[in-house]
Amino acid sequence: MRKINVVVADDHGLIRDGIKAMLKYEDGIDIVAEAENGLDATIQVERNAPDIVLMDIMMPEMNGIEAMKKIKKSSPDSKIILMSMEISEEFISEALEYGVSGYLPKDVRKGTLISAIEKVYAGEEFFDPKVSEAIFKNYYKKKTKTPSEVRKGSGKISKREEEILILVCQGLGNKEISDKLFISVRTVDSHKSHIMEKLGLKNTVDLIKFAIKNGFIDL
Repeated sequence: MRKINVVVADDHGLIRDGIKAMLKYEDGIDIVAEAENGLDATIQVERNAPDIVLMDIMMPEMNGIEAMKKIKKSSPDSKIILMSMEISEEFISEALEYGVSGYLPKDVRKGTLISAIEKVYAGEEFFDPKVSEAIFKNYYKKKTKTPSEVRKGSGKISKREEEILILVCQGLGNKEISDKLFISVRTVDSHKSHIMEKLGLKNTVDLIKFAIKNGFIDL
């Protein structure tokens, strides 16, 4: 089985060592390089073309947001999970605009870190529950000035699609949703695709933004 190649970027060696220690014995994950600042992160990504970049937001030379912009141009297939000691709503809102795939606090537990890497690699997004509410609430301070066109129960999407939309926003993956609704994973994925096609959305992050804006979930 092909391993998930990861680059770890953080200006604190202790943090990098901690992440490496957590992932050292994971057969499906391989740390191919590490970087101690944002500029070095862009160089290591260009050299190694990793699947995942675990990157601190606040770093010298170039912060994580600026590094992410450059990485998205030089290695568009590399997916980025930002990490931070604090919730920076301004940084995260900007990161969402540039296609960040996940956000984790630095005190994340091993199981959550591994789950985040695997889900992002599989094409999903992963935002830690402790920070996602603040992230999206701030994001929509600017985005909810116009009336919504699709509200819950409007008939634009089906009742089953509404159920799946809400479960996605609760952080459940496709397998968890399939177990909860007693349907196949393929059916879940099909429903998600139909929702995004109907609403003109691109990914799970867009689904969550849409759900908040249109009253499918409450913050």
